[in-house]
Amino acid sequence: MVIKLNLASQPLRNRRFYRFLSGLMVGASAIILLVSLWLLTHYRFQANRIQKELIRLAKMEDSLRREEKQFSARASTLSKEFEAAVEQANDIISQKSFPWSDFFSRLEKALPPACYLTSLAFTEKKAAGLQVRFKLASPDLPTLLATIEALRKAGFSGLRVQNEDQAKGALISEVVMTYERAD
Repeated sequence: MVIKLNLASQPLRNRRFYRFLSGLMVGASAIILLVSLWLLTHYRFQANRIQKELIRLAKMEDSLRREEKQFSARASTLSKEFEAAVEQANDIISQKSFPWSDFFSRLEKALPPACYLTSLAFTEKKAAGLQVRFKLASPDLPTLLATIEALRKAGFSGLRVQNEDQAKGALISEVVMTYERAD
C-alpha cells in the first residue's frame, strides 16, 4: 500500500499555478486545433471547387475543339464550293484594275508609223500582267526588227515572232509578248 503525504502547509495554493498553466496550454491547444480544422476544411473546400472548375474548363475546351473541327471542315467545303466563283470575281477585279490605257499607250508609242496591227488577242491573264498575241503588218524585215526592238525598249518582254506571211506588199508577222504591270 502507498500512502501519499503532502507536507505543504497550503497544498491547494501550490497547485494553482500548475493548474492555471495546464489549463492555459489545453485552451491554446484547443484554439490551435479549431483554427487548424477550420483551415483544413476551408482549403479542402477551395481545392474541390478549383478541381470542379478545372473539369468544367476541360469539358469546355473539348467542346470548343470539336466545334473548331466542325467549323474548319465546313470552311473547307465552302472554300471548295466557292473557289470557282471567287476565282472568277478575282479575274474580273484584275481586269478592272488592269492599266489598259498604259498598255495601249506604250504599244502605240512603240509602233512606227509604217507598221500597224491587224489583230490583237490576250491569251493568258496573270495577276501581274498578261500575254498578248497580235499580227503586225510591216513593209519589210528591217522595219519589223526595229519594231520588235522598240517594243522591247517600251517594257514588253518575251517577244517572239512565230510565223510570217507576205500579203499585198506587206510582211504580216504573228508576235507573242508579255506585258508586266508597272504599278
